[in-house]
Amino acid sequence: MTLIKKILLGASLFCSMNGAAQNVNSYLSNHAIDLSRGITNHQDKLDRTFFNHQLFILGEIHGIQKGQDIDYDMITLLNSERNINTYIGEFDFAKAYLLNQYLQTGDEQLIDEVFEDWVAQNSQWGNLDFKNKIRRIRVYNQGLKPKQRIYFEGIDEIHNPVLVARYFKEVLKDPSLKGWRSSFQPLINALSAKNDSSIISIATQLKKQVELNTALKGSSKLEDLRFALKNCSLKNSNRERLLYDNFVDLFKIRNWKDKKLYAFFGFGHVYQSLGNPGKFKSLAYMLDHDENLALKGKILTMVLLYVDSKMMMPTAFTPEAWQTKGKTYGNLTQFNHDGRLVNFDGIEDFKSVTKTNTTTLFNLEAEGSPFLRKSITINYGDMMPKGQRLLLNEEGKYTTDYFQYIVLVRNSEATVPIKNE
Repeated sequence: MTLIKKILLGASLFCSMNGAAQNVNSYLSNHAIDLSRGITNHQDKLDRTFFNHQLFILGEIHGIQKGQDIDYDMITLLNSERNINTYIGEFDFAKAYLLNQYLQTGDEQLIDEVFEDWVAQNSQWGNLDFKNKIRRIRVYNQGLKPKQRIYFEGIDEIHNPVLVARYFKEVLKDPSLKGWRSSFQPLINALSAKNDSSIISIATQLKKQVELNTALKGSSKLEDLRFALKNCSLKNSNRERLLYDNFVDLFKIRNWKDKKLYAFFGFGHVYQSLGNPGKFKSLAYMLDHDENLALKGKILTMVLLYVDSKMMMPTAFTPEAWQTKGKTYGNLTQFNHDGRLVNFDGIEDFKSVTKTNTTTLFNLEAEGSPFLRKSITINYGDMMPKGQRLLLNEEGKYTTDYFQYIVLVRNSEATVPIKNE
């Protein structure tokens, strides 16, 4: 190849790459909504197909404050625009019960009980921002008619058997369930003692008894008991599969076939194609591919990506060099999506059309979107354990096969721990 041909080829490649970059930047600029002051005043800017979906899923990285604000804004927007009041969360049925009781009564002891448990477990969920978000939802609910109010459904694995024992004690106070109280006492004792083998054995037998009851089909209370017993009997099972199984179960007994729903989960649960190709099926993937649910094409996934933000992380799970000595939690900056530890390819394009201290929603699936044919590449630094590296590169799948919207969060503070000693 002559020198002139090499120069021309290089110029052609440069122009092609520059044109592609301009195409991406131009698209992002035209399909961005600034959420920094909330989404309430921007619903008219959303794509006309946005509200047509049945299941809306928001995926965050735990421990970053802005996620709590965006979650609140999204569920209240969907509630006001489409009367969506079912909030499916990353907690178990017992905690959902206590949180719903709090929403109804305002009894602070109920919400304290839930969050004190997360604090005792050194969980990222044990933070003031999450707790205050629940309080804000209660205040929001007070302005609505009872049937329109937001309520929680928990589909996670059991967080604490002791709270499950409390759950059974509470629901069995119902006069219509009086005949079951003595049968449940051995299970309540096993849960209080945190005896896993006894919990599984007793719950399995009780579940069979409840299912044989001829009144089950006509009783939502017995269905709730069966659902709780199933979770007890499946204690220590595969978590992702249990999330899916619990959703499917509630989909049937709550009659969600024609109901719009909202869910808020960690990033690893919300993408709709295979992760670590062929190895990991997320909750959203299993829901999307379940023909009986008929949710294919009806799920909208929105994921949060972060730049210059801080994460509240339990010290016990943090490399020694990053630890805040003498504290249960520390604030980390290493998990932003434009860093050396985690780098989301193309994140610079999103940064280039946004400003610092902003939160911006991007529609990736509008007509002419480059993301309809753009693959996802996530690069990891050597310090990231291989078992924790998430790859979204299933063959033949592109960005919008995994998620349809991205929210770029810039300069968020970490969530504030309730207790940090």
